[in-house]
Amino acid sequence: MSAGATAKSINEPLNVGDVVLDRYRVIERKAVGGHSVVYRGEDERLARPVCIKVFHHRKQLEGVYRTSYQHFVQEAFALSKLTHPNTLRIYDFGHLGPGESNPEDPGAPFQVSEYMNAGTLSAHVRDRGALPVEQAARMLAGLCGALGEAHRHGIVHRDIKPQNILFLQSGDSRTVKLADFGIAKFRGADGASLQYQADDTKIIAGSALRMLSPVWAAPEQMTGDAVGPFSDIYSMALIGCYMLTGRALFLCRDPDDAYRMRIESDRHIEQAFQGSAVDARFVELIKQGCRLNPNERPASVQALATGFAAALSNVARPRFMAPPTVLDRPGDRPAVERKPPIRLKRNDLPRALGDREVSFVPMERGSAVLDTPHAQIRLTLMRANDELVVHVKPLTCFVSSDGRRASSAVQVSETSFLNLMLPNRRAIARARVCFGRAAAGHTVFALDATEVALSHEEFGTIVAFDFGPGSRCFFSFTGTAQPSELGRSRSGGKA
Repeated sequence: MSAGATAKSINEPLNVGDVVLDRYRVIERKAVGGHSVVYRGEDERLARPVCIKVFHHRKQLEGVYRTSYQHFVQEAFALSKLTHPNTLRIYDFGHLGPGESNPEDPGAPFQVSEYMNAGTLSAHVRDRGALPVEQAARMLAGLCGALGEAHRHGIVHRDIKPQNILFLQSGDSRTVKLADFGIAKFRGADGASLQYQADDTKIIAGSALRMLSPVWAAPEQMTGDAVGPFSDIYSMALIGCYMLTGRALFLCRDPDDAYRMRIESDRHIEQAFQGSAVDARFVELIKQGCRLNPNERPASVQALATGFAAALSNVARPRFMAPPTVLDRPGDRPAVERKPPIRLKRNDLPRALGDREVSFVPMERGSAVLDTPHAQIRLTLMRANDELVVHVKPLTCFVSSDGRRASSAVQVSETSFLNLMLPNRRAIARARVCFGRAAAGHTVFALDATEVALSHEEFGTIVAFDFGPGSRCFFSFTGTAQPSELGRSRSGGKA
């Protein structure tokens, strides 16, 4: 399919095998967000992987649709001005073509950018815990450099969060990149202008339209006041805290409650770093970056980067006390001496194992329905680009991965935490989908301090759906070993 062909449905704008701009072929769909669908593609002319991001917002509210549409297009032109090595590179831009109902409509816009193959900061911290100080220092320097270039062009990102910080793996080298300028604000600098610039959101939508992430946004974004580089500085301070503690400082989805937490930011920051070996200068810098008054924050992102570098130099990796969470993540607790894994045999009956009740659920034709204490959930194993993927579909509620909207189903290809939610957005449970790690003909899963091993010969391909201590863990298995899928670790060595 070329950019001038008839557009696909608004839910699935492209199909696997389609070609846009006569060179970018769609290989697989990777994710669906509130405004776009993301595909992995291939540049057939240069034989390199690419990311194809297609706008797909429904036209239910005309003002909101226009706002989202204009910011999606603006993102492409903003990225085209940025060349910093720690900013996501954009390769191309176009429209899918007019629809049958309106030949004058150019069709859904799409962007083609470099393909980031090593996940997000959110996934990295979720699976491996807090970052080593040296790694955090390098990453913060690169991200601040990327933001500094954007600010010099008059571009305020406004949506800095772990999900928008991506990794590119090349051999033994891993590069961090700032992505998703989808709600960026262009302020203009020295008379500069973008080729395409979104209108003010109040003009488009007719009233104030909040475009932010309550966990990571600066307080002025929540109150509708003017934003600027100081807003990105605030979010970068939160990212610095997240890297070295493994936790979001203001874990609250309601904007009003999140704002109230920001009023007492010093107290929350001190609690987050309590018992750590991080230099006090770093903690004070995080406090300064999180001031309610923008004038009290570091003067520029470059000043923030300089402060990060000075405070993180020659510091041992911090150690943290366990936070009060339902499910522990790697890095939340000091290392525990583990005993040899417990080898489990197939058993149709639930059994107690440590602080969990374990059940074995066989799959039929790659699918199984789990009768969990909270909802019925269908798991389906699929293959995508020679990679094992699990499709998770609750039958009686909704599901969301961390930081994303609730939907009827999600797909995961690495160890992930999922939230089960009611239609009113109230969370009813949190679970971990885990692929385990391969070891001597077994798949090994870590249930806190206890490790269990299930043989490939007896269980085949296995996926764990774990609700954590005091609850239940379901092992769903094919019963038939699939050699092409055995021996894979889906969580960077973590079980």
